[in-house]
Amino acid sequence: MASRIFLLLNMTLIPLLIFSQTGNVGIGTTNPTGPLSFSSNSGNKIVLWGDGNTSHYGLGIQGGLLQIYANQLTDNIVFGTGRSSAFTERMRIINSGGDGLLLNGRILLRNGTNPLDINYGSGVWLYKADNTALLGFMGAQNNQNLGFYGGPAGWGFTYDAINSRVGIGNNSPNAPLAFPPALGKKITLYPGVTGDVGFGVAGNRLQIYSDNPNADVAIGYDAAGVFNERFAVKPNGALAIVGNLGQAGQVITSNGNAATSWKSPTNFIFQNSAKKESQSSIQVLTNAREDVPDLNYSISLSGNALVLVNYNYFALALPCTFCGRSGTATEIYLDGNLQVTFVKDIENGALENIAGSSLITVGPGNHIIKIMCKNSGPTIRVGKQFSDVNSEASFIVIPQ
Repeated sequence: MASRIFLLLNMTLIPLLIFSQTGNVGIGTTNPTGPLSFSSNSGNKIVLWGDGNTSHYGLGIQGGLLQIYANQLTDNIVFGTGRSSAFTERMRIINSGGDGLLLNGRILLRNGTNPLDINYGSGVWLYKADNTALLGFMGAQNNQNLGFYGGPAGWGFTYDAINSRVGIGNNSPNAPLAFPPALGKKITLYPGVTGDVGFGVAGNRLQIYSDNPNADVAIGYDAAGVFNERFAVKPNGALAIVGNLGQAGQVITSNGNAATSWKSPTNFIFQNSAKKESQSSIQVLTNAREDVPDLNYSISLSGNALVLVNYNYFALALPCTFCGRSGTATEIYLDGNLQVTFVKDIENGALENIAGSSLITVGPGNHIIKIMCKNSGPTIRVGKQFSDVNSEASFIVIPQ
């Protein structure tokens, strides 16, 4: 039984159509290998529509190339579903203008090598604008990073898709945004004429800089798009606090939960110095101890301090026929605890000036400092006598 039916062109006896026993049809070939086979020659293969000129809608073959083409530059090639009169477009190849492809949906790219080669991760190569050479690549660097490749840095920008981190010149970012371990400028916020605004790194130094010698570097907060300055470093090195440059010789002072401010370095001492005096008198019996009238001081401290205590009062040893000298001790107490003792003897019936000073250490909190007089001899009278001066004491607090 014949396996093929030949239709011959009358004059040349060249096979035109071959119908094989398998049901395959050959056009220009006597051995069709598929339901419809063409001869193994280059050129037009299927003309779907022709205008009578040289251009067609159709398919063709050239060396190593399958061609799908439209009739003119203004004609596009479209892929989709449905039928010609009820067609749903998914992708369009645009033959004119700068936009060559229109896609409805997403593109899924995979490594196309076989066997798989990680050096050929999925992505897109881009040519220069003049098509003279490849400019760069964007795609998968490895099984963890996506990125952009090009220039002397190679993978200059990467995204760690496992840990959601971005690296600029760093293929193993350890933070949401990481830079390479290299010195120099890192972020330029504003490129100026004479310099840049931004951040940089030098040897053992983080740099925050403005773009010219007249520009500040300010720190503050944003409120609905309005910047509120709290600190600023002026170009000449001066420091402003809430816009205030302070006065010469002033220092920055913490005010706890309130805003930091400029103050004189002696301001604390000025605010925490006191003078006490009294016109009262008391009697101190033998082996007794009494407060020197009104010579005490209450203070509240947030930290450690030294307190300089100065005292000056008069003591009169009352006359006694068979008594000896009085041993008068001045004692300084902090919160009821004895800190220091000074002893001075007074002749029987004599009036003596008792004066001295001491420096005591005081911690944070509320405190009371008292000056007391202890008598180990005959009764004495302490304080103002007749026209003598008042009893006095001064307290000067020196913070740590």
